[in-house]
Amino acid sequence: MYKPTYKKRTARMISWVCGSLFTLFSLLYLFVMQADLLATAQHLLSKGQTVYSPLWGTVIITLLLLLLQGVFRRIMVYPLRFHALYYFRFRASCWIAYVHCSSNGVECTIVHQLDMAHGLYFLYILVTWMALHFPDRKNGKQNAFSFLWVNFLWLALQFCMVNSIANTKDVYHYRLKAERYLVEGQDSLALQVGAKSLQTDRSLAAMRVFALSRENLLGEKLFDFPQYNGSQGLLPSLSDTTYAHDWTKALYKHLGGKPGKNLKDNTRFLELLSQRPSATAAAKDYLLCAYLLDKNLDAFVTVLPRCHEVNDNLPLHYKEALILYNRLHTTPAITYKNSVIETNLNDFLHYGMQYTHATERSNQCRRMYGNTYWW
Repeated sequence: MYKPTYKKRTARMISWVCGSLFTLFSLLYLFVMQADLLATAQHLLSKGQTVYSPLWGTVIITLLLLLLQGVFRRIMVYPLRFHALYYFRFRASCWIAYVHCSSNGVECTIVHQLDMAHGLYFLYILVTWMALHFPDRKNGKQNAFSFLWVNFLWLALQFCMVNSIANTKDVYHYRLKAERYLVEGQDSLALQVGAKSLQTDRSLAAMRVFALSRENLLGEKLFDFPQYNGSQGLLPSLSDTTYAHDWTKALYKHLGGKPGKNLKDNTRFLELLSQRPSATAAAKDYLLCAYLLDKNLDAFVTVLPRCHEVNDNLPLHYKEALILYNRLHTTPAITYKNSVIETNLNDFLHYGMQYTHATERSNQCRRMYGNTYWW
């Protein structure tokens, strides 16, 4: 029976190409996309006793997958056109141990994972049956490309399947990374996470506010980040269970008090807290920012003199608010003048008047003045 002389060389080439593509995908996927997710999983499963290293974790997991793939090749032989299926089995196996990140938090839902794994194994058996019923032709010569393109297709399908199953939501990964930096005390790094993205949620907004407060930048850079939840975004919801690390203890220690279970209005909580001896200077800045987010300038100017001297050393957003307050009141309780900020406010107002369409005006003003209190 005729056997092509280059069959073994073709098999080695296909094995090397598939292995290289799988290794590259695994390294990028584990180190870039899922590092924080795996760190959170290990923290939860070990109850905080161990720390996950993204670099070593990625290398070890990838080596284990390659080793298992080698072992499986000794047990079962696929046709060359289906060589990429050696990697499918281990994607399904790893899924059982995958930490499912639901919208309600980070939790190990093993039952859900077993159901998913059963589905993957059924698909694996079906594809294996198909592969074994279409063996490579033993007679005649075949171009190596005829084997490669089929394996490329199987690899692409597996990569797409993995990405579709895993949690790849940007905000969720921002939150995991920012939370880890907060716990480690690296507030400046926490502020850099997703800093250019307009996507956020209440939990991430609260983390950023906490980091700004510890950096003494709350009144200076609060509006560098999107604020979609008003004053409610200053503090996390007491019912929120999305946190792997208990960073909220450090937050309420930083403020000098914690809201009761029935007190859901952040502004009211901060008003009550500011009257207590335990309230810190940070709590008073939180209150001032709550008034700004509530667009309550009258309450803001009433509380401001109790916390800061009204002069040009005030944080930027406080000065912007005062200039706007003086513009809106004929007899203001506090008179404050700053020619530079007044000019910026005039430019902001005139800039917006150039656009008649509301959406266009909103987008253009956000690009130029999105980090101001006026916006």
